[in-house]
Amino acid sequence: YLHLSYIISGYYGHGKYALHFTNGREIRPLSSGSFLGQRQETIFQVRSDDLDTVMSERTRPQDATSNVDGDGQKDADEPESPQESESTISLSSFATASGVDLTLGLNKAYGILFNLKLNPDVSSLSIAGMDLYLDTTSHVHYEVWAKPGLWQTVDDEANPNYMKDFYPVSHGTIQGKGLCTPTSTKTCDFATIPIRDFQKVAMLAANIKRLAVYVTLDSDDLIVKDHPGDGSEEGDLFNDGEDEAMDHSLVQASNPAFRVFYGASVLTYPLQVADPATDFRYNKGFLGRIWYRDS
Repeated sequence: YLHLSYIISGYYGHGKYALHFTNGREIRPLSSGSFLGQRQETIFQVRSDDLDTVMSERTRPQDATSNVDGDGQKDADEPESPQESESTISLSSFATASGVDLTLGLNKAYGILFNLKLNPDVSSLSIAGMDLYLDTTSHVHYEVWAKPGLWQTVDDEANPNYMKDFYPVSHGTIQGKGLCTPTSTKTCDFATIPIRDFQKVAMLAANIKRLAVYVTLDSDDLIVKDHPGDGSEEGDLFNDGEDEAMDHSLVQASNPAFRVFYGASVLTYPLQVADPATDFRYNKGFLGRIWYRDS
């Protein structure tokens, strides 16, 4: 049996929750709960066909951006491996910054909204995990949300609901590893989200070539990257997403599989209470590591 315990916020929801596996089996339909506080527990039996893969001993996935200097020391973008990896399918990882870039042009926020886009010659891949850059060594609550398309897309610009269509990918508690310094870029590291706690997200060139991501803490310990420009202009962020020349100016980091775009940091939590006029800081970049594999 699996004993599941999780937090349900009563401030912005409707008092309903559902539980299902990625294969579609429903444990509990979306319905109202009877809560004696904010914590709800559900106990259920897991069948063998509910499991996507069988986990085995840890292996070191290939880091798509890792480098070893001439002195044999690893750079900051070659971290410890995630807490577990799939035994039959290797994962690759991509750090959006490394070395001195982890010490310059930084800001803090509760969260960040940003987009990923598949490169033209890539037909599909799955996002399998993320590591976060945190300005703390304490344990903190984190959440990762995703949706197809662009985070900027809203139905009503006069009263935008930026949380609409986002679905949860991962949440829990992780321990930060602190801010890098110029003398520690070879040893500092990102905070690791266990792979087992991350629901993989498929990206397909046919219909989901762009993915919007919302990463947040419940404290302002998330480190984000300033755009190398003045960082104050927001206009370019609100393009239709199809202008490749404009896209190029907003690319924060890229590898052969996908591009990561500058987005907006969020200065409060949760996103539902944020006022874009006062709580968004535009042209900010996600700092961390993205684990992925070919679908």
